[in-house]
Amino acid sequence: MFYSEYHLFRSGERSNYRIPTIAVTKHGTVLAFCSDRKDTLADHADEKTVVLRRREAGAQWEPERTLLAYPGWDCNIGAAVYDALTDTVFLEVMRQPVALDEFGDYTPEQLEKARCDAEALAAAAGILTGTFFLCSDDDGRTWRETPKNVASQTVMTAPDGSRAAFTGWTHGSAPGIQKKRGPHAGRLVMPSRFTTRRYTTLQELTECGFNNALYSDDHGVTWHSGGPVQTGTGEGALFEDADGVIRYNSRAFFFDRKRYLADSHDGGESFGDFRADDFLLEVPHSGCNASLLRVEKTALCAADAALLPPQAQGVVVFVNPRDPKTRKDLTACISFDDGRTWREGRHIRESFAAYSALAYSETDRHFYLLYELGENDPYDLGLSCAECDLAWLLG
Repeated sequence: MFYSEYHLFRSGERSNYRIPTIAVTKHGTVLAFCSDRKDTLADHADEKTVVLRRREAGAQWEPERTLLAYPGWDCNIGAAVYDALTDTVFLEVMRQPVALDEFGDYTPEQLEKARCDAEALAAAAGILTGTFFLCSDDDGRTWRETPKNVASQTVMTAPDGSRAAFTGWTHGSAPGIQKKRGPHAGRLVMPSRFTTRRYTTLQELTECGFNNALYSDDHGVTWHSGGPVQTGTGEGALFEDADGVIRYNSRAFFFDRKRYLADSHDGGESFGDFRADDFLLEVPHSGCNASLLRVEKTALCAADAALLPPQAQGVVVFVNPRDPKTRKDLTACISFDDGRTWREGRHIRESFAAYSALAYSETDRHFYLLYELGENDPYDLGLSCAECDLAWLLG
C-alpha cells in the first residue's frame, strides 16, 4: 500500500492557482497543469497564465514553468489529452485580451465594445488568440502553439428555442482519452461544454448549457464537435468501457445532487441513454468538477490486479467533493463493472477541496490526483498532487 502527497502549487502573493488538468506519458513523465489567476481567485480575473510542473519517472518535481502568458490578458486553461501513438501531449488553452464575468449582465452594446476592443488589441499584439492547443512531442520539455482546426460543428436548439453552432471548450473538464477499442481505436476524445446563449444565473444555465465531446481521428490535426448530452450539464468527464462504449459523467446544475450520465456507441459523435446516478453525489445546484479514470486490469501491478473481482476487466475511479452542503470531503469512489455500481473508497481530504484531475502511470503503476484544496475556502491553498496505488485507494 503506497501513498504520498506534494503541495505542488502554493498560492501566495499575486498567484492564485485553480483548474487542474494532468497527463502522464508512456515514459512515466507526469505533467501537472493549472491556471494562475493573478491577484484574485475570481473566474473573471483580468490576468491569468497557464503554468506547468513536470516530473520525469523516478525524479523530483521540476520548478514551475509558465507556458502561456501575456501581461494583463486572460490566458486560460482547458483540458489535456495524451496521444500515445504519436507520443504527443495536447493542452487546450485560450488567450484573449478582455476577460468577461461568466454571469455578467452585459448589454449588447457592452459586449460589442468588448469584442471590438479585443480584436483591436489582438491585432496590435500579432499573436494567436481565441482557443487553440499547446502541443509537446518531447515529453513536455518544449511546447508549440497550434490552431484548433475544427472540421465540423453542431447546431443545437436549446429548450428556450435559442440556437447556436458550437465547437465546445474544455475548461474545467477532465482530461481526455484515446480510444483503444472498436472502429474508432486511436481517436482522441475530450469532454467539453458549450452554451447556446449568454446567461446570468445558474437557473438560466440549466436551460442553455450542455456537455459534448471534441474528437480527432488524425492525431490532433483537425477536430470535430460531437452532439450534446443532457441540458443543464457542464464540466464533464468520460472513459471508454470494456466494450468500447464512451461513458460520459457530467456535473449538473440541479438540486438533486446527482451526476448525469450518457453513453456514446460511435466514439463521441453522439450521446444517448440519458440518466442520473443515485450514488455519485455532489453539492446541490452548483455541482462541481470531478475526475474519472478507467485502468485496465493488465495495466495494474500484480498486487493491485489481485484486488479486483475475478470477472472485472479493469477498475474505474471517480473523485469529487462528496459533502452535501459545500465543497469538502474529497472522496474516491470505485467501480469494478464500468460504472454500473459503485462503492466508496478512500476519503482523500475531509476539509475544503474542489476540482481534481486523475491520471495513471503504467511505468510505476501509480495513480496521480491533482486537486484544489483550501483552509478557509475550497481553493485558497492552491493545488496538491497525491500519488498512490490501488490498494490505498480501496481503503
